[in-house]
Amino acid sequence: LVVRGCYLGVPEATFLFNNLRDMISLEELYVNCEEEDLANLNDGVMAGCIPSLAASKGMQKLKLNGLNLSINSCAALSGVFPRMSDLLELSLAGNSIDDDCARVLTQ
Repeated sequence: LVVRGCYLGVPEATFLFNNLRDMISLEELYVNCEEEDLANLNDGVMAGCIPSLAASKGMQKLKLNGLNLSINSCAALSGVFPRMSDLLELSLAGNSIDDDCARVLTQ
């Protein structure tokens, strides 16, 4: 599933991620709002959306670029990673990922 070049505010992101709960066979997700600053989201909103990814246990590629992810979102991601045993590729470009976020992701 590829989502790029479109505006993502709180209602749109919530709708998108809520629908991902039903996509248990999803293997690739690419959400890119990096190029034109198209995301009007914050770390708390995304931290609430990310747990819905846990249903996609066969996820192999996950790219969440330009969504204003930071420490809370990284904590949410680290919570779903154990259920994504097939994950081979992760991209978090264009987010506010610092050393603390990296530590949380690798725990």
